[in-house]
Amino acid sequence: MELSEDEQTRLLTESREKLQRDIVARENAAKKRQEEGQEEGREEGWEEAQLAIARKALNEGLPLGTVMAITGLSESEILQLQPEGQARH
Repeated sequence: MELSEDEQTRLLTESREKLQRDIVARENAAKKRQEEGQEEGREEGWEEAQLAIARKALNEGLPLGTVMAITGLSESEILQLQPEGQARH
């Protein structure tokens, strides 16, 4: 079956439009993954900073409750930072 020139042009146009939509969709998906990765990295960096602050505060002898208030970390997160045998304040 042979297609007329108009049918060939229409099919070619539809194929190009679909290709363009697919490219845009892939670019959008890649951008979304990148943004999510950046956000995750910021969150991990923030948590690491809070852990470092907590370690330093504990080493300076600040009470557990104060360290919790300063860092926003839970008691269990902070207690994991203390060496075994170190007394709780």
